[in-house]
Amino acid sequence: MKRTILLVVLVTFFLSSLFVVLTYNTVKAEGNIFSISSNRLLQDQDNPNLYYFVGMVYYEVWSNSGGQWTGAGHHPKSKVPEVDGGTYEFTFGSNRKVKSISVEQFNYDWKSADGKVKLGDLAFEKSRAGELKENPKKYYQNATSKFDYDNYGNTPVNGLGSNKASKKVFVLNGILEAKVEPVNRREEERIKNGTVFAPGVEGFRYYFPTLFKIELEPAEGMAIIQHFDTKGNPLNGIDGFTDKEMKLEKGKDYTFPHTAPGEKYTYEGHKKSTRETYKTR
Repeated sequence: MKRTILLVVLVTFFLSSLFVVLTYNTVKAEGNIFSISSNRLLQDQDNPNLYYFVGMVYYEVWSNSGGQWTGAGHHPKSKVPEVDGGTYEFTFGSNRKVKSISVEQFNYDWKSADGKVKLGDLAFEKSRAGELKENPKKYYQNATSKFDYDNYGNTPVNGLGSNKASKKVFVLNGILEAKVEPVNRREEERIKNGTVFAPGVEGFRYYFPTLFKIELEPAEGMAIIQHFDTKGNPLNGIDGFTDKEMKLEKGKDYTFPHTAPGEKYTYEGHKKSTRETYKTR
């Protein structure tokens, strides 16, 4: 007499979640690590695994009361060989893997291929919501370098293949000349904080907004195929039955093969669970 068997297919699929804590520095971007929260990433309309973020790299110059430019001595209209924008870190759900991170000069006028969607506005508003509460977009746009700066240091991406990855950003040969005018940092400090400066002291900030493209591997789940008899007894390793696992990618169709029952058994059917491991009763 043949015994009947029950095939159990367990499918678990974990959708991605993004969580991080934002680090914000009001003084200088150089040398910092910025952790970017999920609500600041713009998802690509056509590729759900591609995200965008606008990083506001900047450089400040200050002169002392004697009219000398401090620090490295850079001044308005000079060229900075290496603008250190800091390190940007992106963290995703534990089941997601970062495939790549690239950077390029951000274009405020960036639009979709058909010209109907103002992607530049969407990306900036999504990424810089906090700053836009303090100043309008024109504040940053006017102080952006007027010269092309799509020239970045070849820095590695740390953490590829995991759910957390980071990249350090250097703008090479950034020119300190704004599209309209730089941010007058002396005036800002005087108005906001009541700071009193000696005569001759000046401070200016120039922006080099940078577009990050973060691509993830396709979302994965797991199908667990197990064999039981109709009484709920596991059959893995018995009479040729072998349980198995299959990786799944979101958006793809799959079939789940079972071990041929042979002469001793008759295939009875299957049960499916999308929540937890099958339990016998």
